[in-house]
Amino acid sequence: MQRIARFTIILLFILFIVIIAGGNKFREESTPAYFLEGDTLCVRIAIDGGLYIKEGHPTGFHHDLLKKFSTNEKCHLRLKPREDVNLWEELVIGETDILVISADDEIIPDQYADSLISSVEVNDAGHAWVVNKNNFKLLQQLNYWLTYFKQSKDYAALKSKFLRPYRRSAFSITTPATHLSPYDDIIKRYSKTIGWDWRLLASLIYQESKFSMNTSSSRGAHGLMQIRQATADQFNIDDLFDPEQNIKAGTLLIKRLQRLYNKPQIDSVNQIKFVLAAYNAGEGRLDDIIKMAEHLGVESNNWDSLKDVIPQMRKREHLPANLLRLGQFKGTETIKFVDEILERYNTYAAFIKK
Repeated sequence: MQRIARFTIILLFILFIVIIAGGNKFREESTPAYFLEGDTLCVRIAIDGGLYIKEGHPTGFHHDLLKKFSTNEKCHLRLKPREDVNLWEELVIGETDILVISADDEIIPDQYADSLISSVEVNDAGHAWVVNKNNFKLLQQLNYWLTYFKQSKDYAALKSKFLRPYRRSAFSITTPATHLSPYDDIIKRYSKTIGWDWRLLASLIYQESKFSMNTSSSRGAHGLMQIRQATADQFNIDDLFDPEQNIKAGTLLIKRLQRLYNKPQIDSVNQIKFVLAAYNAGEGRLDDIIKMAEHLGVESNNWDSLKDVIPQMRKREHLPANLLRLGQFKGTETIKFVDEILERYNTYAAFIKK
């Protein structure tokens, strides 16, 4: 009887050890490995988005969603700008890690079908993340993370923030808008650093990018506030396509321009106009306009007076010798830039809560 009892105890002990070992193995296998830790994921977003489409701001949605994934995986995210390149070829040769597409509008071309593979659907609009089949482990991790994250409140919040229609200009007293863009909170925070009404800063951002964070100009300006790389370097900004970093760079530039035109003879309204004009044309060009006004005996501390001077700078033969550093200046874009921002701001101020 004692031998049976001892045998039973030994058997139970062995079974306990097996269960513990198996449990540890299960935990090791079920715990995601951070195989991306320290790496940088290069992403292209090939979906149109912005203020004019019913899907809202899909670029911002995917950027923030992928940023959450990269944070979870302890890696970094680099968003590549929209460019006229072969997006599929970039994936195949490894220059891009993830390509974001609308599966309803785009299909993988036949010549790349054997090399590329799509994730599960990212949202109800049929968007998907495409990777190289050689990065199958990345795809597994994306699908694993997406499956669970899509059930979270954070995912629902991202959809509500980005994938909703935002009004363009059809505001009214009976149906006032409460939001201008998915970036309102960031705009409000950084507007305080320059002493602006956030709606004025929002109007400037709309003028520059229509709140599309992934836009680039032919002049090499990028992101929400159309910042050039040289300006970003000046302010130690690493990622111009990150909305917060871009707005930070833009407001730092505005702060520098404010110091230039912070003079007793320039009132607060004209200071804003001068800053906007210099933001568009550059302070060197604005200095030339002021010099031209002084040469002509025109009030140089009033933007409306300077606007009347600009047409006389459009022809080289009208320019005084050795007066202007940058030469002739058409100026129609800058005049329009200032006028439209202030006009839009007046609309925002009337119908959007401060």
